[in-house]
Amino acid sequence: MSVFKGFSHDVIKFLEEIKYNNNKLWFDQHYDFYQREILEVSRDLVEAMGESLAELAPGINIIPKVNGSIYRFSRDARFSKDKTPYKTHLSYLFWQGTLKRTRCPGFYLSIRPEYIQIGVGINHFTAEYQTAWREQCAHPDKDKDIRLIIEKLSKAGAIFNGEQLKRMPKGYSTELLNQDLIRYKGLKCYFQLPLPEQVYANEFVAYCLYYQRQLIPLFEWMVMILSQFSIENDSNNNFK
Repeated sequence: MSVFKGFSHDVIKFLEEIKYNNNKLWFDQHYDFYQREILEVSRDLVEAMGESLAELAPGINIIPKVNGSIYRFSRDARFSKDKTPYKTHLSYLFWQGTLKRTRCPGFYLSIRPEYIQIGVGINHFTAEYQTAWREQCAHPDKDKDIRLIIEKLSKAGAIFNGEQLKRMPKGYSTELLNQDLIRYKGLKCYFQLPLPEQVYANEFVAYCLYYQRQLIPLFEWMVMILSQFSIENDSNNNFK
């Protein structure tokens, strides 16, 4: 059983301070704190949240380590104009499927000093996934199902985000019910909420679960898409 008891207030202070001290020297000086108060507590959070999510989504991947369900705190700045070495938020992922974790539908959680995000989605669809996504969104027997899911989440305050084509892809009519969805190249849906007091206590898991339950229909739809094409495994799955 997990022993997650919440993050300390000093963790949020750490995230605030690294915005203005985003360099290796400062991080090295606070490395022991990061290991003890952030990384170790993050493992407990993943285990506790994983227990709840496994009941909602049997078979979901729960890996309580860095490059598993815990994102690296260091940034990959090779292809970014922002060369700061560290992130200023904590992030976690629980994914469904045997492909590389970023290619699968997943629940994610992001914690910042100002707010948290609780969501589901895939940042970038693979070519196979995108084809199957479009076909299902355009399917005359299924198009209304996904539209109802989207509308219900929108009314609940969820935000939809992702790169989209400017025009409908070739072969798809502009008269289709879900033309906005068909144009997505990746899709994330999330609730953005002010940093709750629960983050400092074990009640944080139940707090997140309330919103994750609302996201289950979209998550299940996205998981269903995986069954629409033949790729079952990713030989390069290294949890990066």
